[in-house]
Amino acid sequence: MSLKVLIVEDEFVEANSLSIVLKNAGHEIRGIAKSVDQAVPSIRNLRPDIVLVDILLKGDRTGIDLGFLLNKQNVPFIYLSANSNPTTLEQAVLTNPYGFLTKPFREWELLMALNVASYRFQKNKEMASRQEEWLGGLLSKVKVSKETSDEKLLMLIGALTSFLPFDLIFIDVDYNDTTMNGVHVFQRVGFASYERRGPNGFGNTFDLPEETIWEIRKRNIEIGEPRFQNGEEFSRDTRLSPARDKLRKATKLRSKLWFPLIGGRSKGISISFYSHDDQCFHSDHLKLLERFKVILSDIVQSIGIAKPSTSRSTRDVSSPRAPNQTLTPQIDGIIGNSPKLLEALDKITQLAPFDNTALILGETGVGKEGLVRALHALSPRKNKPLIKVNCAAIPFSLVESELFGHERGSFTGAIEKRIGKFELAHGGILFLDEIGELPLDIQSKLLRAIQEREIERVGGTTTVKIDVRIVAATNRNLLTEISEGRFRMDLYYRINVFPITVPPLRERKEDIPLLVEHFINKIGPSLGKGRIRISPAAMKQLIDYPWPGNIRELQNLIERHLLLLKSDVISQFDMPESIPGPGLNNKFGPEIKSFDEMDREYILAALKKCNGKVSGNGGAAKLLQLRPTTLNSKMKRLGINRIT
Repeated sequence: MSLKVLIVEDEFVEANSLSIVLKNAGHEIRGIAKSVDQAVPSIRNLRPDIVLVDILLKGDRTGIDLGFLLNKQNVPFIYLSANSNPTTLEQAVLTNPYGFLTKPFREWELLMALNVASYRFQKNKEMASRQEEWLGGLLSKVKVSKETSDEKLLMLIGALTSFLPFDLIFIDVDYNDTTMNGVHVFQRVGFASYERRGPNGFGNTFDLPEETIWEIRKRNIEIGEPRFQNGEEFSRDTRLSPARDKLRKATKLRSKLWFPLIGGRSKGISISFYSHDDQCFHSDHLKLLERFKVILSDIVQSIGIAKPSTSRSTRDVSSPRAPNQTLTPQIDGIIGNSPKLLEALDKITQLAPFDNTALILGETGVGKEGLVRALHALSPRKNKPLIKVNCAAIPFSLVESELFGHERGSFTGAIEKRIGKFELAHGGILFLDEIGELPLDIQSKLLRAIQEREIERVGGTTTVKIDVRIVAATNRNLLTEISEGRFRMDLYYRINVFPITVPPLRERKEDIPLLVEHFINKIGPSLGKGRIRISPAAMKQLIDYPWPGNIRELQNLIERHLLLLKSDVISQFDMPESIPGPGLNNKFGPEIKSFDEMDREYILAALKKCNGKVSGNGGAAKLLQLRPTTLNSKMKRLGINRIT
């Protein structure tokens, strides 16, 4: 497919070389820009299909700054960089690029990256379109529903949950009214479970007095236009009002989106969304609400100012079902209601009805496989196989045969034809656990299988068509693996369509009591134990421990103590010694420096040895086996001046 490409590169020779390669491949070059300032009007006027962006550019702004602008405008882009260290990659990933090429790269790598980026962009558009169609259908059902006002509110919240991440929703059917009539507030208390809050301080979590409600209304009127505030911007805004600031601190909310449905002097209707995530809301959420503004207005007006049937009600509201979806308020095997866990579950429910590739990230023992089982149960493929492959447990010599199968006689020991995991998962989901352990040559074949939807058995001469949804998981930092040459960047961007991070247990300690109760109820009966209690001191031990082994370590600890327990109370746990793990302070060994720090020290040492000379014979570039332009780029980024 021919693409209209804009090149943003400040080195003329490299930009011209890119242009020639792309033209020869049948693509159209819409222009070449040397800086962000040149690129912005070109993007607006030339409307490219895709943009190639060098990270280090002339001027005050970098390619990453341009990446944020392109992301907001929904223009796909690929980064070009001479530096692939993890710090640069992590900054680049925040802009949601569609690819990343490390200089120098080969022609086929560039063309492959363009194909992958175009494919991903098209798939994302299709998914967004299908999600909008789904949401429209859900809202239509709410509109014509004959349920009570409370039930319609819960149906509305359930419909919005899968598309807008929020922990508190504030529906105001007349924000110009001087009374407190028509205010509906629901706080999230679990997966698909909400609790009504009100002006009388319902519940034990926080109070919501009339003063606070009125301050929120007043601020919304001042803002006037649809708006979202994340992180520090939201914090600064709430500090303008003691009442709103008290609410923020009590609930630990970090971001807000306010959307007026109807505005006017006589009547004003709006919805406010709040989240614990400090980077929750973005312009796409405003666009989505704008597209459904009319039907949302109709629904909220039909709810009106009706009072709730009881002063306090906690309801479980199942999110309305997508086609072939069997969502229930509790996903089997996933325990907890901490904000970070709920965020991961929300993403699972958003992704489940579609066939997009998913990448589950998280440390060992956090429960990644549980999320995969949930995704399978909620997907249209739920009646088809879920095949798991532990990539770390397969010998390198057998990985290809395990995944793709082999023909009889294809290698020593192949006494009969074998069907691989891809074919076994046909029609269902293939879960590639620890995908970061795959050898590089298998990664290239995996990329082709995902891209072409076909495989070739080892020793075979024909291709086999497959219909498989890929879900991958890893406990490794794939960006580090890429920078060290152990993972293919094109495969990373192919599987990283929809990443979901499972939080470690130390970041969701409020879930520990629920997990402990679950494990006691699960393990106790098999050991002949009756009702077991945990003393407050023992529970404090569990909450204070950093859990480097995560949920798996907690389960093993509970099982060990149940085996030895002589009474019905665990008054104290024999806790293991804290071992340094991911995210924990390592008190042993030498200080670990970042890649940037090591790069800087190494370049400075080379420059000193070469008396400050960068290029030519006896220069630092030759000593470091780098191109002079690449070394200059690194020096510029790291703030290194020439040594004289």
